[in-house]
Amino acid sequence: MEYLFLDSRIIERTENAKLVPGTAVKDPGNPLFVADKPWEPRYDNMYPNVLWDEEEEIYKCWYCPFIVDERTSRTAPGKRNPEATDYMAARPSKRDEAILYATSGDGIRWEKPELGIVEFNGSRKNNIVVRGPSGAGVYRDPQDPNPDRRYKAFYAAQVGYLQLVRFSPDGLHWGPEIPCPEIAIQSDCHANMIWSEQRQRYLGIVRHYDRIPVVGNRKIARTESRDGVKWTKSTLALAGTPQKQAHDMVIFEDGGVYLGLLGVMNFPSMKSRHGVRQHIELAWSPDSVTWHRVVEGTPLIGHTPKEERKYGTMPYDWGALFPSAPVFRGDRIEIYYGASDWYFFDWRKSGLAKASLRKDGWAGYEPIEGSEPMTVRTKVVPWVGEDLRVCVDLVEGGFLKVAVLDEKRKVRGEGLIQGQAGTLTDTPFVWEQGFDPAIIRGQKVCLAFKAAAATLYSFSFGPAQ
Repeated sequence: MEYLFLDSRIIERTENAKLVPGTAVKDPGNPLFVADKPWEPRYDNMYPNVLWDEEEEIYKCWYCPFIVDERTSRTAPGKRNPEATDYMAARPSKRDEAILYATSGDGIRWEKPELGIVEFNGSRKNNIVVRGPSGAGVYRDPQDPNPDRRYKAFYAAQVGYLQLVRFSPDGLHWGPEIPCPEIAIQSDCHANMIWSEQRQRYLGIVRHYDRIPVVGNRKIARTESRDGVKWTKSTLALAGTPQKQAHDMVIFEDGGVYLGLLGVMNFPSMKSRHGVRQHIELAWSPDSVTWHRVVEGTPLIGHTPKEERKYGTMPYDWGALFPSAPVFRGDRIEIYYGASDWYFFDWRKSGLAKASLRKDGWAGYEPIEGSEPMTVRTKVVPWVGEDLRVCVDLVEGGFLKVAVLDEKRKVRGEGLIQGQAGTLTDTPFVWEQGFDPAIIRGQKVCLAFKAAAATLYSFSFGPAQ
C-alpha cells in the first residue's frame, strides 16, 4: 500500500512544513517536434495524448491541431505577427481540426509516418488518422474485452461542440462516431477518459463554459459511463475564477488517488483577451468527484522565463502549455505537453515538449524554515507489509527520522535515514536496535516523520530487505 503525502486525508498535523509542487525537469531537446507539414498550419493548443506501448516498445502520440486554418494560410508570411495582424480578427477564418499520429523509440526523436488513411489536398501521404474531432482525448483501454474497442477517442464535434466517442482496434483505423447527447454540454477543450477499477466506471472530463462578457469563464466538468457509450449528465468538478480559469484537465490514477494536470488560463484583464497565458498546475481527488488544488497558483510546469518580451524571440513554452496524461516508466514520470511561445489568443509557434518528475514526485512536504527540522504526522494507517519505505529527496547533511506510534500514540519503534544525499526511491529505514517491524504487521499505526534538508513525497509498506 502506497500513500502520497499530498493526500490530506492521511495527515494528522504538521510543524514547520509546507506542501510544494514537485520539481519538473524540462528536456534540453524541447521542443521535440513542431508544425512542419502542409497539413499543420497551426498546432494551437495541440492537446497531446502520449503513451508508452510496452508490447511494441514505442511511444505513441495522438495530437489535435488545425489542419486547415485560413487565418494563417491566407495571411502573408510577413504579416503573421501581432504587430501586423490581429490573429483572432483575421479573415477568412475557416478552420478544420483532426487527430494526427506520431511515434518515437526514445520519446525524444519523433516521426510522423505516412499512414495512407486520410486524404488531404489530393494525397494520403500524411499522418492524419481522422478529420473532424476537436480536442480529442485518446485512451488505450487494456481492460475492455472487445479488441475492436482497445483504443477510445473522446472529443467534441467541431460544429456545436457536443460530445462524441469512437473506437479503434489499433489507434489508427477508427469506427463511426457515437453521439453522447446525454452529457448535455458544449465543450471544446481536451476531453479525456479513463477506466476506474474503484468505481467500475469510465470517468470522463469535459469543460463547462459560462458566457460572461469578453473573456468567458471555463470550468472543468465530469461524467461517467458503464460502457463508454452511454454517459451521465455532466456535473461541475473544478472551477477557478474568471481571471484564473480552469481551462482543461487530464486525469489519471497514482498512489491511491486521482490526479489531474490542470491547465490554468491567466487573464490580465477582464476587458480583453490580450496577454493571456496558461501554465499547468496539479489537482487531486479521493473519488474523482470532489477535487482539490495542490498549492493553488503555483505551477507544476511553468513557463520558461525571459526578461524581454518580443514576439519571435521567446522560449518555446513561454506562452501557453497543454498537458498529456503522464507516462510512467520505472522510477520516473514523463509529462509531455503542447507548448507555445506567445500569448493564447495570438500568433504563436507550438510544438511537443517534455518534462520529467521523480517517482511519486507530484508534491511533497519540505521545511518552511530551511535550517529547522519539520514534522509530518499521519493519521492511523494499517501496517500491511513487512517494512516501511519512503520516497524522499535529501540534501547533503539532511536526515529523515520516523517514530512508529500505536493507536494510543505510544512509541513502538524508531528509524533513521541519513548519509544518503539525492533522490531516494522506496528506501527502507534503519531501525533502532531491538525493533522488529514484523511484530506490528497488520496493526494500525501512526507515523511521525521528522526531517531536515528534505522533501518528503510518499511512504509505502513492502517486503523487508
